[in-house]
Amino acid sequence: MWPFSKNAAGTVRSSEAYWLLRNGIGDAGAGLSESIDCDIAVIGAGITAALVADSLIATGQRIVVLDSRDVAMGSTAASTALLQYEIDTHLVDLTQALGAERALLAYRACAASFALLEQRFPELLPLAGYERRGSLYLASDEKSIPKLRAELAARRGIGLSCEWLDSEELRRRFGCRRPGAILSALGAQMDPYRFARALFASCARHGVRVFARAKVTHIEEISDGLRLRTANGHTVTAANVAVCAGYESLDFLPGGFADVNNTFALVTEPLARRERLATMPLIWESDRPYLYLRSTFDGRLLVGGADVPFRNTVARDLLLPRQVKKLARQYEDLFGEELPPVAYAWAGSFAETRDGLPYIGRVPGMSPRLQFALCYGGNGITYSVHAGEMIRAGIEGRPHELDGVFGFGRRGIELSADRQPGVAVS
Repeated sequence: MWPFSKNAAGTVRSSEAYWLLRNGIGDAGAGLSESIDCDIAVIGAGITAALVADSLIATGQRIVVLDSRDVAMGSTAASTALLQYEIDTHLVDLTQALGAERALLAYRACAASFALLEQRFPELLPLAGYERRGSLYLASDEKSIPKLRAELAARRGIGLSCEWLDSEELRRRFGCRRPGAILSALGAQMDPYRFARALFASCARHGVRVFARAKVTHIEEISDGLRLRTANGHTVTAANVAVCAGYESLDFLPGGFADVNNTFALVTEPLARRERLATMPLIWESDRPYLYLRSTFDGRLLVGGADVPFRNTVARDLLLPRQVKKLARQYEDLFGEELPPVAYAWAGSFAETRDGLPYIGRVPGMSPRLQFALCYGGNGITYSVHAGEMIRAGIEGRPHELDGVFGFGRRGIELSADRQPGVAVS
């Protein structure tokens, strides 16, 4: 039996997350009013669970989704949704840790996720404001330039489209006061809350049953499957289970898979002059913890970072005013101008793995009917695009080409201390 920890944080974000305020909470989902059985149970109802549930429809089996809140009301509502192929660990460092073949596979999988997402959801993505944007990775200081130039060469070596911008070009094109940067052609942004809700509505039309306010407290193995016990006293019996509950998934696992941290974000009032937003790339930097920026669809700036280790939700939320001021100072340092007035600000908790890669699939020593999608770090959505197919392959008894690089079998690989931490939650 795997109990859900009593110490798990009840709130994975603070209350003023921009996407939630922009879109509204929507209609309440149905609760679980009786014990039921199904073929596949998915724990979690955020964007990762939505992508996994959608992939599992192709199995033709009965699928049930359970969440302790409502659809997309946890970490998804706090996600800043910068979609990048750039993994939290440099390609150069990942090659050292995993070997060239697996590092190449990881980066190419992330790069391929954009086309896969667009092919699968041509009607839903426009509803969520999805659009391609470049990604600008800034050298925070002169000392960072050699490492970033080596990273540029490594990425070009595997066919990724990117270029070097010097300080003059950076200032002219984007107004950034930094000594250099890698500009990658591939990146995107979206409204994760709207996308997750639209995708779950689509899943429901295909027979997926979604239950809100159904907190799973225990998972126990039985003779022909797994039984989930919920806080309201009901059970769900399933042949297979996929846990896609963000960092709260860690409470079903032994320790050591990931660390939990807090990130902070703000959204400004709409800009008076929005010309720069039309071509603004996703922006992040080499310093740690790093500042990151994007535009929104209604003419605002979204700024985030100032990450700190997680202690508890009260301490996290008390830090919000101080961290917002820090983000404002960092913005001013980067652009040489005052941050536009802040409209909304929030804090969110996120997990990150040691090598910056997800853990997807079965866990050695646990039931083969139980799989996880720990799509952590700054690539949560791009990892989640692959998670559904990996979990589906596991249920159908097939290997998947990403098992060796995104699976639990690689656990124990260590990276150097200067690996990149994650920036957002999925």
